[in-house]
Amino acid sequence: VMYKRILQQAGFIQFAQLQFLEAKELFRSGQLDVRELISLYPFLLPTSSSFIRSHPPLHEYADLNQLTQGDQEKMTKCKRFLMSYLNEVRSTEVANGYKEDIDTALLKLYAEANHESLLDLLVSENFCLLTDSAAWLEKHKKYFALGLLYHYNGQDAAALQLWVKIVDGDIQDSTRSDLYEYIVDFLTFCSDQDLVWKYSEWILQKNEEIGVQIFTKRPLEEQEKTSINPDDIISCLNKYPKARVKYLEHLVLERKIKKEKYHTHLVVLYLDAILQLKSVTTDNCPETMELLFKLRSLLQKSDLYRIHFILDKIQGTDLHMESAILYGKLEEHEKALHILVHELKDFHAAEEYCIWNSENKDTQYRRRLFHMLLSVYLNPGTSDCALVVAAVDLLNNHAADFDAALVLQLVPDSWSVQLLSPFLAGAVRQSIHTKRMTQAALGLAQAENLIYKYEKVKQKGTPILLSDKKVCQVCQNPFCEPVFVRYPNGGMVHTHCAANRHLNSNMTTHHASSSSNQ
Repeated sequence: VMYKRILQQAGFIQFAQLQFLEAKELFRSGQLDVRELISLYPFLLPTSSSFIRSHPPLHEYADLNQLTQGDQEKMTKCKRFLMSYLNEVRSTEVANGYKEDIDTALLKLYAEANHESLLDLLVSENFCLLTDSAAWLEKHKKYFALGLLYHYNGQDAAALQLWVKIVDGDIQDSTRSDLYEYIVDFLTFCSDQDLVWKYSEWILQKNEEIGVQIFTKRPLEEQEKTSINPDDIISCLNKYPKARVKYLEHLVLERKIKKEKYHTHLVVLYLDAILQLKSVTTDNCPETMELLFKLRSLLQKSDLYRIHFILDKIQGTDLHMESAILYGKLEEHEKALHILVHELKDFHAAEEYCIWNSENKDTQYRRRLFHMLLSVYLNPGTSDCALVVAAVDLLNNHAADFDAALVLQLVPDSWSVQLLSPFLAGAVRQSIHTKRMTQAALGLAQAENLIYKYEKVKQKGTPILLSDKKVCQVCQNPFCEPVFVRYPNGGMVHTHCAANRHLNSNMTTHHASSSSNQ
């Protein structure tokens, strides 16, 4: 004990001479109660600490001011040493029993020195005493750090209140320039729904598109439990049109919720936004083009919105492509193709229409669509050269999607073989391929049928005759019913007799048809 005390005293002598490395080694060797060192620094020990310096004292200094004789540079060096020393010992056995004193002192040093490790201390496991630490952080205007301290101690409401004041400019703290985004992220993962609702208006007023993330980026397991009702969120977002669209996109496109009202609502919002933009400018600006792309994609991929309702809203507008998609959903393909060919004159879109409408459908359905398109091109009432060229291109590019015999009945007699040579070559190739594949399939089916016939003959085997003269090998009584059990050795017994015997040999149950000649 005396030796340790001498080491500790030697440590303080070295410390007073600013020989910090030597002092640190002596403090460690002498197992110094670190609070002896902390107590030299005014106000670092918590007010609630019960620490009393050892008696007789280990050194002659009342505090750091006396030791450094008011020299600010020396004082700064001493504080820097204590920061380093406390950071090293806080996770060792030296700290056992008074971790609160050590962490609270370290927080005070970091805050006073504006040290970057202050935030690291507060976001990791720590034992900082709330009352002392909060007063110190407030004194040094470390309001963001104070919010982290409140959060660590389970006081999220107090933390948010502080951070919101910083963003609003009521109090000054430049720790984080992205504090608004930090609050959004904080609320996104906050399990306290009351807090989320309390600050949702403030968040959305600041920035709709970023603010809506408090609803769209919530953990998936929480969303699936529907802890916050999507309908309540949509009602809240009615004042914020951009946020409302983002949230509905989240429900429909990301979470893929199969509810008609969400799908219809999103389509209507896209539609209203497009018509609003078109009323302001006749040119399709990038924003309009993006909305049109989103609307068309949703109309094509979703089957849940109210088609007739949307079609009524589109009537009388120049949204012809969208009308065609809706008619396609109603299986009114001729109307849709007529719009694409005669009103939009977009032949490529007409071909694409046939392709996407026949996805996951059989060949006959696909052919029917392409034949419809060909009929629209070759309508007797039209003599447009562009339509003739489009019809020829359609046949030559999609030969496999047509019934060649029907096409030859449709095309005008004036068309030359040379004009349709790619189509005819493809059709003949396809016809020969189909014939050969059918022959191969037929041959395989016949071979399979032969195998089954052979198996059937094999299964029948040698006939077994049962007459009223045959007797059961177990009970020696004649058979009264055409049902029996046959053992592998050829012996026949009643079914009930066989059930009473525990034989391991395999047996086969036969149903013999009773007739007069058996």
